[in-house]
Amino acid sequence: MKTNFLVSNCYKLWLATAKSYFAVDPYIIHVLEREGLKGKYKNIQVAPLRRTNRQELQVDHNYVDEKFRKYTVILTKRLDEIHNVKYGSQFWEKSLSLAFLRHVSMCYDLFQSCELNFDTKQHVCQVLDSSCYYTPSTFDEHRSFLQHTDFGQEQLFSIYCNLFYPKQFPPIKITYSKAAVKVSTKNLFSRFKTTGIYEKVFRRILIGIASLRQPHVGIFGTFFAPKYFNQLILKSMGKVQLIHLPTLNSISSTLRWDQRDVLARSERDFDRFDEFVFSSLRYLMPKSIVENFNQIHEGYKLFFSKYKSLKWAVCESWIGDESTSMALAILKQRGVKHLCNEHNYISYPFLGNSLKYQIHLTDEFVTLGWSEKSYPNLIRGASLFQWMEKDRCLNKEHEILFILGLPLANIPEINAAYGDSGGYGASAYFDMNKRFLEKLGGKTLKQLYVRSYPKSKMHNWRTWSQSYELAPYLSKVKKYDDFSISGRVLMQRSRLVVVNYLSTSYIESIIADIPTIFLWNKNMNFLLDKHIKVFDTLIESGICQTNPDEAADFINKIKDNPEKWWSSSKVQKSRALFLNANIGEPEVMIQHILKKTN
Repeated sequence: MKTNFLVSNCYKLWLATAKSYFAVDPYIIHVLEREGLKGKYKNIQVAPLRRTNRQELQVDHNYVDEKFRKYTVILTKRLDEIHNVKYGSQFWEKSLSLAFLRHVSMCYDLFQSCELNFDTKQHVCQVLDSSCYYTPSTFDEHRSFLQHTDFGQEQLFSIYCNLFYPKQFPPIKITYSKAAVKVSTKNLFSRFKTTGIYEKVFRRILIGIASLRQPHVGIFGTFFAPKYFNQLILKSMGKVQLIHLPTLNSISSTLRWDQRDVLARSERDFDRFDEFVFSSLRYLMPKSIVENFNQIHEGYKLFFSKYKSLKWAVCESWIGDESTSMALAILKQRGVKHLCNEHNYISYPFLGNSLKYQIHLTDEFVTLGWSEKSYPNLIRGASLFQWMEKDRCLNKEHEILFILGLPLANIPEINAAYGDSGGYGASAYFDMNKRFLEKLGGKTLKQLYVRSYPKSKMHNWRTWSQSYELAPYLSKVKKYDDFSISGRVLMQRSRLVVVNYLSTSYIESIIADIPTIFLWNKNMNFLLDKHIKVFDTLIESGICQTNPDEAADFINKIKDNPEKWWSSSKVQKSRALFLNANIGEPEVMIQHILKKTN
């Protein structure tokens, strides 16, 4: 009997009569184990891990990069064709933002897993009936569907099978439930949380006064702190304003197969992967780009028609938010330039990072404070994000706070910044954490307050369960928390902060001048050669740790008085060097934006 080939934990598609199973992803086994089902599937093999070293990641990234650039030329011409317009590549590339790159990347991961492992002589499976395929409304929904649902993985696999092995496997009708993964329809980037009635009243007065004149600079889709936004309004005399983008509801529910066939058609030079990617677009290109595009385009044009003096738009959320991407593309059609303020984590050192795509699509890309001479439109700036205040003191309730990352089952880009996710990334992530926690020892574990990624923000994502994988150690810690007060407040209430992933948290804690240690796993978070020394000064002072055993020994050495270690001249010098090289002063950004009002 043949082996049942598995691409997800959608058990409705598993063959009940199968005696053996082959899983393309170790995440499938992880889910079986944490759900207590592993015993039912004793004869199950797992595909070898992929991208287990720097070279393999580089090869895959280069391949997807080459294909993405080829496909973008084809796709933008076809989008002009189906909508009978001549908007050109500049408009469509901005509208698609990083969304199409993520589509190609996620298609590649499924395709390559099948090409390397799927053998019709050895394997059997069931596929989704094409009548059950789901078409997302937006690219925001598209990412959640492919990255975070079993159904999304099964749909990609079914498209693969129906393309290369038509009618060889029995189709099954299963209805996809959108409730499986929630996608926020609110533009959270453009909403500022304020505290206190006076601050709220002051903001309303400011916005009311500013609205009496035409803005030259519009801000939307940013994480600017309220105090900086207030300064921009006051100092510009209302020429800088916050713009709240309207929510444009989708209208069409009927798919235009004639237009989708144009998007999906083959060309003579297509190879197997090319065929697969464009075949997938027939079903997975969002309705917002096909059926509902004209209504959305006209809706934004009408909305922006009242901003007659607008010269610049400041926005960072467009890299992951379809509505702002399309709004910026439409503004560009009428000559409004885009200033992209860099999102609040340091991504430039990572192998395969997406900055080369982002910077190319902006008029000005203003960094957090680092510089790079190879991009003519890159400007060394600063962040207006509300970092923790250095001089704010709260009672120190916790000796050591350990902040965990978020190991995802699937990565949206082949990018070392996602090094703790995917099959190999998660494996390396948990190996490092288990070694670290084991070496800390029972006495220190009792002092550890462990903060995981909040459940409320994951919305049923396909993620590795840290509470399951790290259970033997978490049972010994002071507390494990994935739902309560914010991580920021916890950092302020802790004597020592330890962070095990390279995103915003470790930067925020260092800026706030809280004793901070972060773990950098060199076996997964690979750096570009030209930035290989970016953490060197922090490694020398102990702030950055690369070996889990040595990190644990170091923490045990300083934990009784982390303030003494942190206040030493060596540590403070390394902290200052790192911040001076990467994080600018807010006034730099304030002045840069104000100059755009002239």
